[in-house]
Amino acid sequence: MDKKTSVIYIFFFLTIVGGFALVSLCMPDRGSSAIENRNLSQWPAIRAESVTTRHFFVQLNDYFNDQIVLRDGMVKLYQRQQNAKLINALLLENLLHPAEPGRPEDGTRAKSLRTVSKLMIINNKWILPTPDQIVHTERIDESTVKLNETVRAAEEQHTETFFIFNPSRTKSLMHLYPAYLQTDAYAQSKSYFLSKLDKSVNVIDIEDRFGSYTKSQLEEMYLETDHHWNIKGAFNAYQEMIEQLSARSAQFEDKPLSIDRIDVSQLAEGRFEGSLNTQINGAVNMAKADRTILYSPEPPFSFTRFAVVDKDGRQTVKSFDNFYGFKPGRSTYTYGSIYGGDRRQITYVNEAANNRLNVLLIKDSYMNPITPYLARHFYQLTVYDSRYYPAFSLQSILKREHYDMLLIAFHDDNLFSDTYNFEKG
Repeated sequence: MDKKTSVIYIFFFLTIVGGFALVSLCMPDRGSSAIENRNLSQWPAIRAESVTTRHFFVQLNDYFNDQIVLRDGMVKLYQRQQNAKLINALLLENLLHPAEPGRPEDGTRAKSLRTVSKLMIINNKWILPTPDQIVHTERIDESTVKLNETVRAAEEQHTETFFIFNPSRTKSLMHLYPAYLQTDAYAQSKSYFLSKLDKSVNVIDIEDRFGSYTKSQLEEMYLETDHHWNIKGAFNAYQEMIEQLSARSAQFEDKPLSIDRIDVSQLAEGRFEGSLNTQINGAVNMAKADRTILYSPEPPFSFTRFAVVDKDGRQTVKSFDNFYGFKPGRSTYTYGSIYGGDRRQITYVNEAANNRLNVLLIKDSYMNPITPYLARHFYQLTVYDSRYYPAFSLQSILKREHYDMLLIAFHDDNLFSDTYNFEKG
């Protein structure tokens, strides 16, 4: 190649690269990516003490990676290439170490595996995150200190308090991973978390019930392409909550709804947009994925008063029927659209309850399908999701209004997150 041709190649290369950079800088920055379901990096703060550090240039690199023009299209092409049906990371493993036929109760055995944007597709059906192999003791310590302080503050207000641990999907379905990826780090993390709680903390561990199920039964309780459980898993957890609360509370006693009082059906139309599947551009066919189970209690939910405050502080939902449950005729469905989604605050008043208890629930999204079932058992249930409050103080809430009972309910893979920030300012 002569010098003139080399100069032309370099010119076109720099023009393309420089053009992408220039157009990207001129375009308004985006806050989030819908196809990846995450927030995008923003322009880093420029300060004299930071521009000479490695961290600043890492942030700058992340910014350009996230804000480059046509990024979503390039991500989709990359994900489609990763999702090619010819790719099976377990092909050689299965040829060299063929597994013996298992019992039905042992659950699904991984026969094919593709990794798309750090998510793993097992048998063209299950989407799982890459498992974490580390017990994050320091971060768990921070969470348990905050939880212990909050429980002590509630007890000072004479509020009976329970911490509810729901079994997370990744930990419950660890058997779906190939053997070389399975880890006990999740079990160790949970054990370490529980060991750091004050002895006075009343823990309701829903795994006491889930631990009695076979692996095959556990698969029936979680969504295939979403990081949550389905209504069958949630309903089983609800039953265990009510049974344990009734056995251990000094002021509450009731029986959970029986499955005999539930009309069970199944999603037969539309596309289910699982949270994990959405991140990888629908790598699992959404029209066939998660023909999820639907529950309708008999008699149906009925509350004397119902109020919702959205994430942004507005009150747009006026009726429970518009808030919760399967809506026929929609073309797409999500865990949030069926079970109400994450909200700042939900208030249920049920004058038909057999008590006058005023109960406060602090929760993560695993509790969304359960809140109306719980509300049937109390005179008033107020639900807070602290993640959507710029300023949040649980101690102030407890002092402002007397609550007979405080329930704090998180899933057991949520061991360190903003949900433990009970005092924000």
